[in-house]
Amino acid sequence: MLFLVLMATLGAFAQYQPNTKWPYIYDDFTDGTIYSSDNKKSTYKFNVHLSGNVLHYIGNDGRIYKADDRNVVRVEIGQDAYLFVNHQLMQLIANKGDNVLLKLVRADFERMVSDGGGAYGSSLSSSATNKLSSLDLGGLNVPEHGKMLQEKRDGAEIPVNNVYFIIYNGKQFEATKGNIANAAGEARSAELKAFVKKNKIKWKDERSLGLILNFLTGQAE
Repeated sequence: MLFLVLMATLGAFAQYQPNTKWPYIYDDFTDGTIYSSDNKKSTYKFNVHLSGNVLHYIGNDGRIYKADDRNVVRVEIGQDAYLFVNHQLMQLIANKGDNVLLKLVRADFERMVSDGGGAYGSSLSSSATNKLSSLDLGGLNVPEHGKMLQEKRDGAEIPVNNVYFIIYNGKQFEATKGNIANAAGEARSAELKAFVKKNKIKWKDERSLGLILNFLTGQAE
């Protein structure tokens, strides 16, 4: 009995890892809402498919469909909010008016299929491209929710990494040290350096980037 309790506890704390049979951000489809620019909203069970970071939902027939992102202004999945940027769903981490910090959970498919196991961003050989197109990704080749649940743990793990973006003064850029320095401008260069040092900013840390958004918008403490 003690062994069973221990195994159940370990399972509860096991970190979810997407795989080729379940290539989604969330471990399950979750109640959510789509808000459109014409003030309409639709509610379904949603998930974010990692091939293109597109929105999937379960239809009344139990099949999985890709949602149309035209005129969509906001998506809520459980407690998380998303915006479509260049047809990709990015999670809204923080906002100051129209200035926002976004997170893109990016699947590293290239690392899975590249001949030399190269890092994300490296060019794919023709062989690796063929491998990528042949990946048996659940939700695409198998759009039946029930069948996917049966095979949910059978796929190869998909490595993912978080990439952060900022939309500031109507311009979108990856939240890197150099890009943020450019956004702040030469006039605030010394102020930015002092702020980074004082707050011990880490450039891949979500909380730190939230502070940077505050700085850019003039709302830093």
